[in-house]
Amino acid sequence: MKYVLNALCRLESKQHDHFGDIYFIQKTTHRDDVIIIDAPSAKILEKISNNKQLSAEEEAQNFKRIARLVSENILVPLEAPRIRKTEPVARSINLWLQVTDSCNLACDYCYIPSLYSDKTLRSDIFSLLFQHFKEIKGLETVHLKLAGGEPLMVFSAWKEGVQWLRTQLKSIGINLDLRIITNLTRLTNEMVAFFKKHNVIISVSVDGLGETHDQHRKHKNGAGSFKTVMTNINRLRERGVFPSVMITVAGDNYLGVPALVEYLIEKDMTFRISDAKGDYLTAEQFEQTMDLVNTLLDKSIEDGYPVSRRVIFSDLRTHEAASTPCSMGSHAAAIYIDGSVYFCHTEFEKGQPLGHLSGEQNLLSIIRTGKHKHFGLSDDCQSCKYRFVCAGGCPLYRVNGKSPMCHVYKKVISQVFDIYDREDGNQHG
Repeated sequence: MKYVLNALCRLESKQHDHFGDIYFIQKTTHRDDVIIIDAPSAKILEKISNNKQLSAEEEAQNFKRIARLVSENILVPLEAPRIRKTEPVARSINLWLQVTDSCNLACDYCYIPSLYSDKTLRSDIFSLLFQHFKEIKGLETVHLKLAGGEPLMVFSAWKEGVQWLRTQLKSIGINLDLRIITNLTRLTNEMVAFFKKHNVIISVSVDGLGETHDQHRKHKNGAGSFKTVMTNINRLRERGVFPSVMITVAGDNYLGVPALVEYLIEKDMTFRISDAKGDYLTAEQFEQTMDLVNTLLDKSIEDGYPVSRRVIFSDLRTHEAASTPCSMGSHAAAIYIDGSVYFCHTEFEKGQPLGHLSGEQNLLSIIRTGKHKHFGLSDDCQSCKYRFVCAGGCPLYRVNGKSPMCHVYKKVISQVFDIYDREDGNQHG
């Protein structure tokens, strides 16, 4: 088949000190409408731009790449000029599924606006999801996060459904990766066995050691949850289930976070460290925390702690270039209890949903209507050398087109890349 490059698309590249050559498509319709592509895709586009066509062998070898380029309306098939809209294609899809608004904790900085509602998960939610998944062209993997509220409070409401969904997806060649976002205060032996059997990934929130954690993550009666959480982490580890830890840095725990990080390094655990969004943390507090944390991580390399494989830094894309800080609006979204599709879980019942699972529009098309929410980057972001690492930060919390943590992110990115280089040097030294 013969192709031409869409006239509204420009192939561009940018050299990055850490990533090397970054290739991307710049849409002329909006300066923030950027799509990162890999080097082989860039070669395909360069060849076609030079009025050369692909051989049958090249088309066969690059079938998935070409399908993506066509689905993104970057490549236009000449044999089908009357095609107005191509079918969306995605190899993977990432969803936050809100299984409950109920929670047994009262965390100070919780950003789920629908929390504590009395709504229950619709009974046909997994059937609706399957109907959408099987219609997504090229889909290979579904990454599904079960969250809330506290998802373990309603274990019986989703346990059978996710098993059914996995079986159905497997029958059509799609893999289901399941993750639970939990405070881990409710854990039974049945749950542990389920997680082990189904290779469920557990992400647990811990915000410090002892009283530092309990300042934030407390029961409604004011009692702390730290001892219970750590006991349950150990229960999982003893059974061969190794949870990762999510740390949220806020104004009243930032001084205690480095001690937690040191503990997690000693335990060889995986963790993500993020800045609390909104008015819960100042840039100066986050900078102080990250300076101490990155000093600890730098030292940990000598003891063999694999920072690049164990630590995620907020929404920063430190492993591969990306045009946006998250995949929302591209191949990710948040599904509410009632089947409504939102750009982000921080908008449940507060923002306007993009669509609904029971509607006629397919899920991937619904998701991509939210892409514009990433637009609006400042001129500073556009020219920044970290444009494809930070991407302006979370679009829902930008101030004047960029993250309020901008200068801290720049410093953190530089520190992290230095740590990666040292780690790589140790491995090959």
